[in-house]
Amino acid sequence: MDRAVDTSDAPQAPVDAQCPACGLHALVPVTLAQLANGRWRQVDEPDPTAAQHVVLDTCPVCFGAWFDRGEFDVLGDGAVDSVRLAGMEARRSTRVCPRGHGPMYEHQLPGLLKTPIECCSRCAGIWLDGEERRKLAVRTTTEGQQALKEKLVRRGVIWVAQIVTQLPVEVDNPARGTPWLVYLLLGGFLLLFFAEVQGFLFYRDWAVISGKIVRDYDDSVHTLVTHQFLHGSWYHVLFNAYFLYIFGDNIEHLFGRWRFALLFIGAGVAGGALHVLLSYATATPVVGASGSIAGVMAAYLWSFPRAKLFQTIFFVQLKIPAWLYLGAWVGLQLVMGFFTTKVQFAWFAHLGGFVFGLLMTPLVLRARRFEVGREVRVPAAAYAPR
Repeated sequence: MDRAVDTSDAPQAPVDAQCPACGLHALVPVTLAQLANGRWRQVDEPDPTAAQHVVLDTCPVCFGAWFDRGEFDVLGDGAVDSVRLAGMEARRSTRVCPRGHGPMYEHQLPGLLKTPIECCSRCAGIWLDGEERRKLAVRTTTEGQQALKEKLVRRGVIWVAQIVTQLPVEVDNPARGTPWLVYLLLGGFLLLFFAEVQGFLFYRDWAVISGKIVRDYDDSVHTLVTHQFLHGSWYHVLFNAYFLYIFGDNIEHLFGRWRFALLFIGAGVAGGALHVLLSYATATPVVGASGSIAGVMAAYLWSFPRAKLFQTIFFVQLKIPAWLYLGAWVGLQLVMGFFTTKVQFAWFAHLGGFVFGLLMTPLVLRARRFEVGREVRVPAAAYAPR
């Protein structure tokens, strides 16, 4: 099926469009400059020493990217020709062109990708989902712009740190903007723990104690909120602070501060309530933000399932998707909650917070898609305001 293609060399106006894939963010311009050594680097503003510049439009949530006509030929690592694609037999896509030209068309790339890519028949632009972008245009990603030596040094430093801590490390999912609420919570954790150490606060007065809540609900129910902000040791507070930071910065940006605050506190309350209902350690005081952070982790799992994490297991560094890491974490909580006698961890608080996050996140993301669709010139068809 032949289709007309606009081959004009007129400069393109800036894209003002909702992500056609996830709908969760407006596309953001990213400027890439080709340096003297031939490598491409992301720059905040044009570099006068660069051989050439290309401005891509990317989604900071799903990592998809829009390539205007000719951009993929410059940056792509796969044999894809947008003009040739436009003349091939294609199937109408449910996604719309970010430049407002209506539905795009899906094109199969046998031997390169298992999934089809979208191409606009009018402007010859190409949309690549996040995984497609990593395979066909790796130089457009931060990790793909690193030289081999840089990659090895970075992975070596992370490997040493993980041998010591066994903590996961986010690979390439930077937050856009400053996560002020996350920083406020981290500062609050440290300040309150310092107050505990100095004797200004006695954590048992603010902890969830299952038996006490059941016996004296009116005077103890407030601890479902207060227990989230206190911790039992330096290890406890630093461990929770780390997980809140690596998973929370992206979620704060995606949810917005008020929704993020509701997610954090609501997950903590839900976690504390499930602990009261299911735990047999009725006299053990429970403090910590683990249930709240579990809700944030659930939101991350729902929103960024393919984001990559480094994890070192038996001295072997693995690069795994978030869905696998967090799925394994949930499985561990289930097993330990129902089949262990250890009470030093509030397993059910973790599970309760995680379930709250799973229930709240799709509602927030639905609202977010419609909000983004109202703010841009070209909303994605599936999320266009009615």
